[in-house]
Amino acid sequence: MKRIPFIVFVLVCMVLIGCSRLARAESLWQYGRIVAVKKSVTTSTKAWVVNTPLDEEHTQYTISVHVQDRIIVGNYEISDPQSEPPPEWTPGTAVRLEVRGDSLYLRSATGSLRLHITQRKTTGPMQAVTAEEKKRLSELDAPPQSMVGFSKAGEDKATAPEPAPPPPPPAPSTGTVAVRSTPFLSEVFVDGDSMGYTPAKIALVPGKHSFRVEKPGYQAWTKEMTITVGSELTLDATLVKK
Repeated sequence: MKRIPFIVFVLVCMVLIGCSRLARAESLWQYGRIVAVKKSVTTSTKAWVVNTPLDEEHTQYTISVHVQDRIIVGNYEISDPQSEPPPEWTPGTAVRLEVRGDSLYLRSATGSLRLHITQRKTTGPMQAVTAEEKKRLSELDAPPQSMVGFSKAGEDKATAPEPAPPPPPPAPSTGTVAVRSTPFLSEVFVDGDSMGYTPAKIALVPGKHSFRVEKPGYQAWTKEMTITVGSELTLDATLVKK
């Protein structure tokens, strides 16, 4: 009978240790890899002027990241504090990340973003981050170097090197599809993921994609389409009442 309280005590300690480890893993900076970056553009009518609608575009990015044995999905809208994600963030790119409640912070040598977490799911283990990738990402936390050109009194100051010219803008890597529907404000799904409501302008990576347009009270409309780099296509979906 004396062994039972001791066994219960050991089990409680194991649970508490596991919870604390999980909490630390959710709160500290970790390594992860980009799984997908999706862009969706929706249009809404802001006002009417003499029977002419004034439309306003809303651009949203959805980014999936693989960390340890999980996929974390978050999104954010383009705004003044945050712009588009770096073009280098392609599937497989190594990044630093931190989870704080419902917020996901991503960092790399070319940019940083804060996303609102919309989904967490379990998957297989992440591909290990290489030593070179860790070195490049660890430089984000390195202290600033000493000033170039600093000299003692009476010594000549070294001339600071001229800044390198900015790199040319990256070539387009996606195609766009403008989705319209009858009736308006129908929900658009691409490859099973919601991309907002019509009318919508969606940027997609090259390849074959499946489109589905839905609205309560109507039959779903589906179509498959192949996207190429730089293509600008239009889909007109006419939904039939059930």
